[in-house]
Amino acid sequence: MTIQSFILIVLVVVFSSAAINHATFINPNDPLVNEIGNFAVNEYNKQGNKLKFEKVLSGVSEITPQGTNYRITLSATDGSTSNKYAAIVLDNPTQHVRKLVNFAVIKV
Repeated sequence: MTIQSFILIVLVVVFSSAAINHATFINPNDPLVNEIGNFAVNEYNKQGNKLKFEKVLSGVSEITPQGTNYRITLSATDGSTSNKYAAIVLDNPTQHVRKLVNFAVIKV
C-alpha cells in the first residue's frame, strides 16, 4: 500500500465519522434550551400534573433525520418540593414539530 492510498483511507474514515450523528452538550443558559425545558414541563402538565419549570440543569442535543433530540435534566417544583426530572424533547422547527418523548422524575 502506498502512502497516498493510506492517507486517502484515513481521510475517508475521518470524514465518514464526522458525518455520523453525535450528541453535543447544551448550554443550560441558552434561551432555546430553557424554552425546550419549559415546553417539557407544560406538556407533562397536560397529563394532570402541576409542576412549575425552574431551570435546565444539563443536557445534550443530537441531530437526527426527524429533528433535534434534546435530552435534558431540569428542575421543577410542585409548589412545595423541587425535584430533578429527565426529559427528552424532539424539536423540528422547519416542520413546526415539537414533541415530548419522555418525562420522568429522577429518584435520588
